[in-house]
Amino acid sequence: MTFRLVAFDIDGTLLGSDRQLQPGTRLGLEAIREAGAQIMLASGRPIPGLKQLAEKLEIGEDLILAGMNGSIIVDQASGEVIARREIDAQTAQEIIDHVLSRGLIVMIPLGEELFASEPEHPQVRHEAEGNALSIRPLPQVADLPEPATKLLFTGERPELLELQKELDRDFADRAECTFSSPIYFEATARGVDKSSAITDYCAAKGIPLEAVMAFGDNGNDITMLSAAGLGVAMGNGIPEAKEAADVVTATNDDEGIARILEQYFPFSLSEVDAQDERREDRTETPEPTGRG
Repeated sequence: MTFRLVAFDIDGTLLGSDRQLQPGTRLGLEAIREAGAQIMLASGRPIPGLKQLAEKLEIGEDLILAGMNGSIIVDQASGEVIARREIDAQTAQEIIDHVLSRGLIVMIPLGEELFASEPEHPQVRHEAEGNALSIRPLPQVADLPEPATKLLFTGERPELLELQKELDRDFADRAECTFSSPIYFEATARGVDKSSAITDYCAAKGIPLEAVMAFGDNGNDITMLSAAGLGVAMGNGIPEAKEAADVVTATNDDEGIARILEQYFPFSLSEVDAQDERREDRTETPEPTGRG
């Protein structure tokens, strides 16, 4: 099978625990490009955060950015918005009111701004700084500058688990709700998730889903792993992600991505070992000082 699109979740997948790319992953990304395939970053992050990350990691300016769990898809090179899926305003307001009544924090990323119910909360500031967003107080949905594409909730894990049950019960026919991390629970429009990101992009570009490879580790990756021609779960992933995938690879700290990519693209992990050996050869051992 020739793969034409390779989609990557970021945290726990593309990035190691040190928040960096594994050496083999970097070689794999280069090999994907050399083969003429497209790279997609599929994340819960907003588009400004994805752009900032791509620049920091130096992984190119020709990516497909699928942000907000598939709500927005942007061609990084041209700036073209390939797809945008918005949450119904009434549904969004009802969900927000319910979440606030539970004492949890609500955030809405829009453009380069983050509207938050508790603007000074450390988690809000962390989210804003990590995604190059300016913090604004949360207004009523009707007063937002544009329709929301994703609602983000944070708080204590037990409270979020209870919220999940309630939203699944009351809003299952109007919104998609999923965890993107243990302390981040998110809502998008019905039918919008990372699988819709790859299907929307493939429909626009005439790519069959069989020609898509996808990597992920968490709850918001499950549908993408199921939809792709080859779904790959990371060894550090949750059990549900592994069950949805076609293949389970090594962890994000043990070249899990590269171990799969080298089977389909023109590179080998042995190149990483060779580079390490060359670096060691160039490192001279200091001579003793001669002090007795």
